[in-house]
Amino acid sequence: MLLLITAVGMSCGEKKPETEGESESTEESSGDEPASTSIASPRQTASGEIGGAKITVDYGSPAVKGREIWGGLEAYGKVWRAGANETTSVEFSKGVQVGETEVPAGKYGFYLIPNEGKPWIAIFNTDWNRDEHGAWGAYNYNKDNDVARLEIEPDWLEEVTERLKYTVGSDRISLNWEKVQINIPVAGIAAE
Repeated sequence: MLLLITAVGMSCGEKKPETEGESESTEESSGDEPASTSIASPRQTASGEIGGAKITVDYGSPAVKGREIWGGLEAYGKVWRAGANETTSVEFSKGVQVGETEVPAGKYGFYLIPNEGKPWIAIFNTDWNRDEHGAWGAYNYNKDNDVARLEIEPDWLEEVTERLKYTVGSDRISLNWEKVQINIPVAGIAAE
């Protein structure tokens, strides 16, 4: 009887943060390889160099699966973890300029606020680790720990990108998912 109640409760769509060891994925790849179809949102990494700084993005890569993403699965006006499961993190080996803000070398949580009909907000925050910061997705997001916040105009594309994918280019970090592309301008900081 208890199993039946538990199964019914789980099938009702109740969302809660996963606990240690329950993550949908522990697989990592370069981000250029196809994601495993046996894992709902596999961990991916995207790496590159901008202005002499090595940049690594670590994220869960969910699939569209025919769902309405923007304004549906990912609500407008709410902070989103910019990936699936664990908090998306971005690590800079050297200080960089993100938009108009200088960001010191280090690892940061990366979040987005998708908005309907106006610019989206890209956020770099000191909280990225579950053990050290209590970070899990955007559940414990704390605006007081933002180090950079910038407005980004989303580019709406014709083609669907089925799995969320980050790339690090020569002057930007890009996110593609569903029909949206977000480009976050990043530049090296000149040595003084």
